[in-house]
Amino acid sequence: MISAGTFHVIATELTVGTFALSGVAFLLCALNKGPSSREAVAHWALLGGLIATPFAIISGVNAISGEGIDNPMLANKLLLSMTSAGLAIGLLLRKMWGSSVDLRHSSVGMISVALMLTTAGIGGEYSRGETLLLFIPKDTVMLFPMWASITILALGLAIFAKSAVQHRS
Repeated sequence: MISAGTFHVIATELTVGTFALSGVAFLLCALNKGPSSREAVAHWALLGGLIATPFAIISGVNAISGEGIDNPMLANKLLLSMTSAGLAIGLLLRKMWGSSVDLRHSSVGMISVALMLTTAGIGGEYSRGETLLLFIPKDTVMLFPMWASITILALGLAIFAKSAVQHRS
């Protein structure tokens, strides 16, 4: 039987690797350089990372000692990885609905990748005490007040509904 910690390492490396590949491909899309397959690589790698993300999150939660997420770094990891996953889902839906890959689309893709790589950096700080994220506060949980969360959720649903209606027309 494989332990949750070992499975978490495998799932995390798969997630980070595919997101990193996607980030490089989105950078090439933004620069309009490289092979014509850069858009396909960006989106397929993003999908692969998105599929691996829940395995990394669930195995990570199972691998931690204690009763749950009682460390601010772990809460930030969960928040950042879920934000990254949400952006990735939005990008994949836009591409599936026929949207062109322009600078804005590529920039959102790179932001999604940056959030996932920041999540990985915080994980290194939590597990090994070392990270390249020197100037990012990791001990403060970045949560919104309830009214802001509800406003953002409503805005996201409105944008999604508008996109769905435009896609049907």
